[in-house]
Amino acid sequence: MKYLTIILAIAGICFVACKKQESQIPNREMSDFSYTFVKTTSVEQYSEAGDIQATGIIMSESEARPSFKTGGVIHKTYVKEGDMVKKGQLLATLILDEIDAQVRQTEEGLIKAERDMSRVEKLFVDSVATLEQYQNVTTTFEVAKRTAEIARFNRNYSEVRSPIHGKIIKQIMRAGEITGPGTPVYAIMGVGSQDWVIRVGLVDRDWARVNINDKVMVRMDAYPGKTYEAYISAKTSVGGSASGTFDVEMKFKKSPTNLAAGLTGDVTINTFSKESFKVIPVESLVKTNGNTAKAFTIANGKAKSITLTIAKLLGDKVAISSGLDGVSEVVTIGAMYLEEGDLVKIK
Repeated sequence: MKYLTIILAIAGICFVACKKQESQIPNREMSDFSYTFVKTTSVEQYSEAGDIQATGIIMSESEARPSFKTGGVIHKTYVKEGDMVKKGQLLATLILDEIDAQVRQTEEGLIKAERDMSRVEKLFVDSVATLEQYQNVTTTFEVAKRTAEIARFNRNYSEVRSPIHGKIIKQIMRAGEITGPGTPVYAIMGVGSQDWVIRVGLVDRDWARVNINDKVMVRMDAYPGKTYEAYISAKTSVGGSASGTFDVEMKFKKSPTNLAAGLTGDVTINTFSKESFKVIPVESLVKTNGNTAKAFTIANGKAKSITLTIAKLLGDKVAISSGLDGVSEVVTIGAMYLEEGDLVKIK
């Protein structure tokens, strides 16, 4: 009986101790294990600057590669690389022996055809020749006449003249060489102040923002410390297949006195077209497909998936053109582990 009393006393003490220890353990909500802890960030507003920065290449708008209309042996070239030429200036001629012989041959054939036609015409009037014979010689005469005109025309174009004012940048053919019809003899580039243009490749969004006559400021390494005014003179309608950019051409209002094709310059295009976007961190995007993406926001303590349209990348942030209406915060850390409707808590 004594031992039974001792055992019951020890059991009572252990029970009281366990209850006390249990009361010291903090209450832990079982629902915490069903939450996903995330971090969020506020959606920012971004206004695109009115100016567009780009790099352009100086090009000549006027270029020509004059050639002979007929083939032959080049007799003489009258200018060399580096020479300035005027429009219509004689540049080169062919040896005309063969061409002159062709002209004489066609002219002799024309004289004979005219003589035959005159004789048959008289016989036709005297009813000796038939109408068919008269028509045949008439046709022969007309063909000989046209052949002679072609020969004379080719004779007149057996020389090369400059089609533009400019500078000889390359002599392709020289005296004594055999050239064919359409083979360039010289490469000429216009170097007047009105010939120079700045060509810039812009991405599609920037291309759409600029307009003809927009003001442009140009700075070139060749002329440090100087700024030149220009304006947009043309916009291409076809994008570059490889680069994915669209060309814009600009002209100087007053160009430097000494320019060369291939010089580069930094251009600043002043445009009045401004656009505003909402901006979120790149890490908040969980799925992307081209210009669309998925992200999560929080609604009533649950994860809510939103579909976004990407406007452009801004370093570690992304500009969104649509999909953030009514959304003030997006999930960043933990977004990749969420599913639609998951319970979330912000840490």
